[in-house]
Amino acid sequence: MNTRHPPRGKRQNRGVTLIELMVGIAIGLIVVAAASAIHLYSKRSYSAVSENSQMEENGRFALDLITKYIQSAGFVMIDPTAPDAQMPLADKLDGCAFGFVNAAAATSLADLACRTAAPAGVMPSASIVTRYETDAFASSAGKQQGFGCTNEAAASKQKFGVQSYEARAYVFISTISVQTPGGTKSMGQLSCVSDSTPVVDGVRGTASFQVQPLVPGIEQLSVGYVSSKGALVAKPTTTAAWQDIAAIELCVLARTIQTAGNDSGTQYTDCYGNSISSAPSESYRTLRTTVALRNTASL
Repeated sequence: MNTRHPPRGKRQNRGVTLIELMVGIAIGLIVVAAASAIHLYSKRSYSAVSENSQMEENGRFALDLITKYIQSAGFVMIDPTAPDAQMPLADKLDGCAFGFVNAAAATSLADLACRTAAPAGVMPSASIVTRYETDAFASSAGKQQGFGCTNEAAASKQKFGVQSYEARAYVFISTISVQTPGGTKSMGQLSCVSDSTPVVDGVRGTASFQVQPLVPGIEQLSVGYVSSKGALVAKPTTTAAWQDIAAIELCVLARTIQTAGNDSGTQYTDCYGNSISSAPSESYRTLRTTVALRNTASL
C-alpha cells in the first residue's frame, strides 16, 4: 500500500487550538486589568497630591490676607496742618473668641456682636476686626479713596470738621455648601464683612455693610494675643492691656474641598488642640503664623 504523507512544512502550519486561544485571552485580560489598576491608582494619587497642595495654598493665602489686615490696623493718614502729633487709631483691633452673631447676613452692628459660645455642632472658631485709615485724593475723575476687604469704598469719617476715610474689616469663618463628585457637602470658608457706614463726630449714619467670601476650605480660625514679654495672654479689654500687646498669633484649619486619596479615619489636631477625624478621602492641615503689630504708638 502506498501511503502519502504531506510535506513537512505543511504539517507544521496548523491553526491555534481552543486552549491556546483561551490562555492568550486570559493573559491579555490580566495585562489590561493591571494597566487599568495602575492608571486608576496614578490618577487618584495625582488628585490627592493636587488637592492637598490646593488645601495648603488656601491655608497660606488665608493667613497672608489676615496678616495684611493686622499689619495695616491702626494706620492713620498724616495731616500736616494738625497742631499735635497724630497717633494710630485707638480702636484698631478687636475680636471674638467664638465669632460673630450673624456676620454672614450682617445688616447692623448687632449682627457683628460677639457670640458667648460656639453653636451646637459647630467647630469653635474666632473672629478678628481691624480698622485703619486710607488715602483720599481728588482727580479729574472725581474723589478717590481706599477700599476695604470687600472692595467697597472705605467709610467716610469726620471729627471736628476733619475729613478722613476708614476701612473696617470683620474677618470670620462662614459655612457654605459645595458640590463634589460624592455629592453636596458643608464646608467652611474665610469671609469678611466691610462696614462703610459714615461717622460724623461719633454719630453713625445709614448702615452700609457688605459680605464677601475670601478663601474656601478654611474650617477654623484662632487668634492669640502675645504680650511684649512673649507670653500668650487673654484678649485685651482695656487700653492699658492693649499697650502691652506686641503681636497676634494666628492659626487656620484648612480642609480639602474635593475628594483626594483614600484617607479615612485619620486623626488630626485642630487649632485649639482638639482631635478630629477625617471623612473618607479628605484631609486637614493646621497652618500658623505670628504677626507683629506695626502701629502701636497709641496702645
